[in-house]
Order: sequence, then structure tokens, then C-alpha cells
Amino acid sequence: MAITWDIKRLETDNNNGVNYVHYFAWDVEETGEGLDARKYHGYYDAFIEYTPDPSADGYTAFNALTKEQVIGWVKASLGSEQVTTIESAIATQIAEKKQLQGRTSLPWE
Repeated sequence: MAITWDIKRLETDNNNGVNYVHYFAWDVEETGEGLDARKYHGYYDAFIEYTPDPSADGYTAFNALTKEQVIGWVKASLGSEQVTTIESAIATQIAEKKQLQGRTSLPWE
């Protein structure tokens, strides 16, 4: 599994400092081939609010931000324990969906 983190939306204050980040993380696991192929999805969606400080060391202007940098902020704000919890929850969603898979055979076969 490879959890993907991404950004849905940023909001800025009057000075173009980011004060709201709507982020999400997801993964998909595919099993089987052909008509037996199945995709199982896991998803997490949330937001974080910030108080931007243009005088802070390392401050990046809005137009110079990269997606990777903002994802780094999100993960740093959450902390490694919460990041692991989110990624584990996504993996659990997928595992549970796989267990709910119904029968694919006919009862007379």
C-alpha cells in the first residue's frame, strides 16, 4: 500500500498567508483480473487552520508554495503518531471492505 496525501483547498488571509488547508489522504488496492478484478478504496479528509507569520524564518510567499511543502506542513502539524493513525485507518477501511466481498459463485456449482 502507498497512501497518497494531497491538498483540496487553501485559504489565505489579507496578506496572502495560508490560514486554512483542506487536505486528504487515500489509497486503493486492486485484486483479481478481468471480470474478477476489484478495487477497494480507503479515504481520510480533514482541515487544519494556521496563523501565518510573514516575519517568521523560512516563511514562503503564497505564489512560491509547492504542494509538497504544504503536505509537509500538514504532516508536521499532525505529528508522526497522528499521520500513522490516519494511514492505519485507511488501511483498515480497505481491509474491512475486502472482508465484505460477497459470493461470486452460483449456488449450484
